[in-house]
Formats: sequence, structure tokens, C-alpha cells
Amino acid sequence: MDTETQSGRMAALDWPVITSLGAVGAAPQATSPMQPTRPATEQTDKRLADLGAAFDTFDICDGAVLSFHHHYRNGDRLINAVLEEAARRGLRGLTIAPSSLFPVHVLLGAHIQSGVIGNVITDYAKGPVTDAMLSGALRSPLLLQSHGGRARALGTGALKVDVAFVGAPIAQADGACTGRGGTLPCGPLGYAMVDAGYARRTVICAHEITGAPLAHTDIPAAHVDAVVPFAHPGAVEGIASDTTLPAQTPQAQQIATLVAQVIAAAGVLRDGFSLQTGAGGFSLAAVPVIGAAMAQAGVRGSFVSGGITGAHVALQQAGLFARLHDVQCFDGAAVASSITNPDHFAMSASQYANPLHTGPIVNDLSVMVLGAVEVDRHFNINVTLGGDGRLIGGPGGHPDAAQGAQLTIVTTGLVAGGFAKLVEHVRCVTTSGKHVDVLVTDDGIAVHPKRPDLARDLEYAGLPVKPFEALMQKSALQASRARIPAALSPRLLIEDRSGGVLDWA
Repeated sequence: MDTETQSGRMAALDWPVITSLGAVGAAPQATSPMQPTRPATEQTDKRLADLGAAFDTFDICDGAVLSFHHHYRNGDRLINAVLEEAARRGLRGLTIAPSSLFPVHVLLGAHIQSGVIGNVITDYAKGPVTDAMLSGALRSPLLLQSHGGRARALGTGALKVDVAFVGAPIAQADGACTGRGGTLPCGPLGYAMVDAGYARRTVICAHEITGAPLAHTDIPAAHVDAVVPFAHPGAVEGIASDTTLPAQTPQAQQIATLVAQVIAAAGVLRDGFSLQTGAGGFSLAAVPVIGAAMAQAGVRGSFVSGGITGAHVALQQAGLFARLHDVQCFDGAAVASSITNPDHFAMSASQYANPLHTGPIVNDLSVMVLGAVEVDRHFNINVTLGGDGRLIGGPGGHPDAAQGAQLTIVTTGLVAGGFAKLVEHVRCVTTSGKHVDVLVTDDGIAVHPKRPDLARDLEYAGLPVKPFEALMQKSALQASRARIPAALSPRLLIEDRSGGVLDWA
């Protein structure tokens, strides 16, 4: 059985595949249309005493589907608390659907092994909990969705959530809440907006419950069933960490400079230019360099979107971009801007990247700059598994923005952790190579064969364009470790953003 290639892995599956969402076919798969959001609740005082009261009121039982957001990222405290309450009650076989999981969620590992958690559906996962998720203890393989794919699944009813638990710094008694206020602000609750709109029940777990008007409203009272006082749903210092911090190395600066030069040579650096840079040290390091190129060229862009950082805010405040469209904040400077800046707009995950939305922001991007764990000769991208076989990420918004942008740039070094990053076949496909235009490394640039026009433009500009095979060979020579063999059966499934299984590992 060939599990080294995507085609071999797909051929090895018995179709349809049974997942935590039911029987699923291969991507692309026809999907149901978006449904209307849930019926409005009454505008009354919805306060309950505590999490236990929410379990009792909404009859959370064995097999329930519970969703959570990740706006506090590695500072989140709510997911652990909800699952501790479930374990205390002896519940089993729960499906959890957090938009992302982080090292702080290490306690979930014990709940997976004990059977409290039976299935996990998420967009991204990193940290010790991933070992439990891939151990075989789950009832079905871990299901990884993109941010846009998750919004699509919620909106079409493919992912039916019984109770959405939403951590918020501040809320009103009727349930209206925001992440842009209070003493523990985390920025717009872009992922939770969709959960609250489609879950059977929504419980706001608020650090502060106020009688004063909210300066911003991320989730309306009409989408809320209960409000629970919950001290410190998240630690704000956990928002900026790891992949949300730009790399500060000479290698990162070299790659960032090449990225800016690629954008200019490709002819997209002009008035109205729009930009997103994904999580990852190299891609985020490119932000100020791109800004400097814009200033030198006298270009004023239209918007920056995605996870917003202080570097993005600085570009907008310098007049280089008119607007910021924000689904989540990556650091404190972005959070502060989301509260006070009238040109800093909140957006839901559906508005951001749902392929069934009438006009997702990703479809209006001039340029998307992404990172990668592995890239192969077909320009397929792996941002899910490391060379040691451990889960170190997931789709997030990677495939959404790659497909939507006019020019998709992937950035990476040749090696990391001793493993080659440019390979014959990626360990699993997170983002299809057909949505990637150019690869930028510190040793040169490779252009997808589908873009001979772009290759000519970059060569004309004097940029170091090289065959992918040459860069791959150098990557292999610099590597000091061989990646472990591929899995023989699925521990995780990667869902295409439009539905269906894209790959597995």
C-alpha cells in the first residue's frame, strides 16, 4: 500500500469514510446550501449561576457536540473548565469542536484517554494534547477543517453544535457580548460569531457582566441563551505566542526582502493593493518590509485582513492601507486598535473565508503570504505534521486564503529541526499546490509551472528564480534527520474547505 503520496493515500481508503460528521466522500464534494441563522431568543435576563447550571439547563448529556473559540489562543481557560465539569458529571463520548487548540489544553489529553471526549473537530492543534488525539483513543480520526470550511460546515448544518461555549471579557445580562472591551479584551470574536449564529444553544461565559451599553457588539443577544459569570476566561498574555510572532533572524529578513521584490515584480503593488500574511515567523516578518516597499512606491492599499498584528496596525496607521478586516487579533497592539480605531473592522469567520459566503474577504486579496512545514514538487503544502510525525498545526486559514488570493506566496527555509522542508511528496496535503503561485526561500525562488508569465516577470526583475528540483536537492543535502515513515491508516483526516476528504495521515 502506497501511503507516501496523496493519490496512494486516497486510494487506500474505503469510501465513503466514516468521520465525526458522518459518511464523507473524497474532495471536492457537493455541499448543502447555507441555512438561515438560528431563531432569535427573547431579550431577557439570561444569567445562570455557573457552568454547572448551564449543563443542567440545556441537558448536556453523553454524545453532545460542544464548540469553543480560540481568541485567547494559548491563554484560554474555558475549554479545560467545561471539560472538567463534563468529567465530574461522568459524561462520555462528547464531540468537541474548538476552532483551535494550544499547549494550554494539555488537560484534554486525559479526557480523551478516559472517553469523556470521543471525537475532535478543529482547525488547528499544537501541544501535548495532540499526542492523545493521534493515539487511537478517539472514536473516529481527528478531523481538521479550514477556518472557512468550519464556517461552511456550521452554516450548512454539516456540523451541528448542541452548545457553543463562548468566553468573553464582557457581556450584558441579555447575552450581548464583545471581545473588544472590558479588562481582558481579546479582539473581535470572529469565530464565535458563527458558532453563536448556528448552535442549538449558546452560553456566554463572561469575566464581567455589565448593565452599561457595550461600545462594540460581536455577538447579539438574539443569538444567546445564557450568560454565566466566569472569572478570567482567558489570559491576554497568551494571545501573542509562537506562530503569531515575526521571526527576527537574518534568514527571515532575507526572505522578507525577496517577498517584497516578488510582489513588486509581479505587478500587483499598486493603489488598491490588499494583503494578508498568515501565522508564521517568515510570513509575519515580511509585513514591515512590504510596507516599506509600498511607501517607496507611493502606493496606498485598500485593506489588510486575517489575523491582525501590531505590524499590520502600524501600516494602516501610517496611511499605507485604508482598512483592517479582523477575524482575530494576534497581539495586544491589534486588540487595542480593534477597540479604538474606526477603520479596524470586525468580521466573522464566514465573512472572512467561507466558500459559500456571497463575498468572502479572501476572494478580494491581491496577495497572500503563507508559511510551510513542507512543500513538494507539485507545490502542495503541509502545515499539519512535522517530520517526526507529530501534529504541529493544521489548515487554519491557509487553504482558504491560498485559493482566494490573486497571488499566493509561500515562504520557508530549506530545513527546520534537521528535516528537509522541500520534498518529493509532502507527508500530507493541507493546501493544494494548484492554489500556490510561488515559493520564496533564503536560497532562491521557485515558480509554479502553471505561472510561466510570473517566472518571466521575476527573471526580468533580476530575482533568483531556480528550478524547484535544485532547491529540493539543496534542502535534502542540508537535512540531518530523515522523517519517520508515513502512517498506514488514518489518525487524522484533512477536510477540503468546500467539503470532502482532501488527505489523511
